[in-house]
Amino acid sequence: MTKVTKIDWTIKTGEQWWSGTDTQIKIEIYRDNDLLKRLNLEPGNTPRLNRSELATYYWVFQNPDGVGVSVSGTAIPFYHDFPNGVRGHLRVKLIAKGDDAWDKDWIESNVYSGELKGVPGTIDSVVWVENWETFFFGRDIVLSTDSSEGFTSLTLQY
Repeated sequence: MTKVTKIDWTIKTGEQWWSGTDTQIKIEIYRDNDLLKRLNLEPGNTPRLNRSELATYYWVFQNPDGVGVSVSGTAIPFYHDFPNGVRGHLRVKLIAKGDDAWDKDWIESNVYSGELKGVPGTIDSVVWVENWETFFFGRDIVLSTDSSEGFTSLTLQY
């Protein structure tokens, strides 16, 4: 079972003079058909990417109740279980919310997960050990609500 705590997306915009991220992009994160989270790719006052720029955005899953958990004094981050692993079960949908072209050259995404492991030589000490897996999406695509400029959404299948 994979316990996913965080996902990041490093995005490279295209080389064309009009390339960039002028359109607001929403993200939906799914486990199989279950929607886990809806969010903005560029939160708050984050500047938009210009032509041929690179930036990393991320989402850390949070307990909706705001309650933290610890085991033997070790804080456990909130996570979503992926019983059959991430591959084939995680998908992230990027959705254009404006008609200015948003040109994505490529996206590299890291999916972070972890597990509790016992500390050798102790009776009840544990540590949270985090791992990550990297995925690359190289298809150059333009997102826009204007269908003459591109697609309204892009789904990343992990």
